[in-house]
Amino acid sequence: MAQERFKSRGGFILACVGAAVGLGDSLRFPGLCAKYGGGTFLLIYFVALIFIGIPVLNAEIALGRKFRAGAPRCMAQLNKKAEPIGWASCFNSLVVAVLYAGILGWIIAMLIKIIPLCKASTSMTHTEVSEYFFTDVLGEKLSPLVFVCIICAWVIMYLFLRGGARSLSKTAKFTVLIPVVLLVLLAVRGLLYENSGEALYALFVPDLKALGDAELWLNAVGQVFFSLSVLVGIMPAYGAYLPEKTNVFRDSMIIAFTDFFISVLSSAVLFTTLYGCGLQGEISQSGIVTAFMVYPAAISVVFGAGNTVFNSIAGVLFYTSLAMMAAQSSVSMIEAAANPLSEKFKIDKKKTVGVICIIGAAICAVFATPAGTAALDLADHFANYFNILLLGVAECILLGKYAKSVNLAGEINLYTRKLKMPAKPLIFSLKYLSPAALSCLTLWGFYHLIFVEGGLYGGYPLWAQAAFGWAVSLLVFASGFVILGISKRRRRRPVRIIKLRR
Repeated sequence: MAQERFKSRGGFILACVGAAVGLGDSLRFPGLCAKYGGGTFLLIYFVALIFIGIPVLNAEIALGRKFRAGAPRCMAQLNKKAEPIGWASCFNSLVVAVLYAGILGWIIAMLIKIIPLCKASTSMTHTEVSEYFFTDVLGEKLSPLVFVCIICAWVIMYLFLRGGARSLSKTAKFTVLIPVVLLVLLAVRGLLYENSGEALYALFVPDLKALGDAELWLNAVGQVFFSLSVLVGIMPAYGAYLPEKTNVFRDSMIIAFTDFFISVLSSAVLFTTLYGCGLQGEISQSGIVTAFMVYPAAISVVFGAGNTVFNSIAGVLFYTSLAMMAAQSSVSMIEAAANPLSEKFKIDKKKTVGVICIIGAAICAVFATPAGTAALDLADHFANYFNILLLGVAECILLGKYAKSVNLAGEINLYTRKLKMPAKPLIFSLKYLSPAALSCLTLWGFYHLIFVEGGLYGGYPLWAQAAFGWAVSLLVFASGFVILGISKRRRRRPVRIIKLRR
């Protein structure tokens, strides 16, 4: 891994921002703002970002730079028995990357269909427009269009990945900067609505009565971990690619606040657009509902019901930005696993990436069928929630326990001048605050699943939850031990000695 480097500090920052900014920032974050009183959610999120998110982000990047390795070897350097935790994080990232690739295929399909939808929407009901993707595009059988779009998504991701660190930083210039520009354009349109002030008030003004809602605190703190893409093996891998004399603390602050800015910008786009279209009551916490049901209905009337040209342009801009965010997030998650795997088994990285993409594309075929919606919902809830929380508790305990022995604060502040990360607050956050927050989120999640939903998430039958949920979690947590077992067998394999004839 030491051979690869980001060519510049700017490339590193853009790659990390691209990894952090994804569908969670652009879709789930605005939905949580709407559910929990707008400004109240933002306030708690910002506090959690300062005291929990930034310390973990700094620790992971610094750890990757110190050991010039991805999550598995970094965990092993802290404690030899902890290597499986690093592998589990990497494989969980692969699972989430497959889910994001499926969504990326859906987004590409919607990008193709948004112009015909805008033209046809003048003779369609609101319900028909909202359900257009799932009824007309995805359909009740294997959708050839969605299947081809998913294959295209994996080809695009392979092209992004094959060049290593330099390729990641180059593509991030497009997949980060272009979506931001497009979101700004959509935000400007939203601000032109007469009731944009009402939308911004709902987004930014805190509802102090909501501060007593424990669920609000848990979701705000949880979103910090999910938004920054920490605890999933990405940041140690990117830290290993850092150029020499990089100021980790300063750059981590830039990454964290840029991610926060883009989340707020996405929220402003959603709020102003839906308020302007009279659809504010349809803001959903579900990113899938927002992207494929709420936004199509809004886009079809964003410039007026009959203005199909400008509505189509707005739709193309929105789904283009969404596609770039999804692609960059998926690529980052694959990168978190590809390099450690190629390094562990001495396999060419391009071949490793190629194999991952082929297997991922084959699995993703399910998302071109009606079963894909349930599979996505279940696998996402377990991999992108329970797995990350459980792995996060273990990782943060390790970071807190060994922060002094590896001089983690010293590594973070190695090239800083005035502004530094204080050692004691860093250790306190890693050792106590983060594990406590993650443990509460995990317990709340299990409580909600068992006692509120009766053990059946989303009302899905037990077999579906077992197949797409619990089985996925079991495979993720077993992956570390499987990798170590295969590695030990390879080392013990006897070397054949071939005698040469005289």
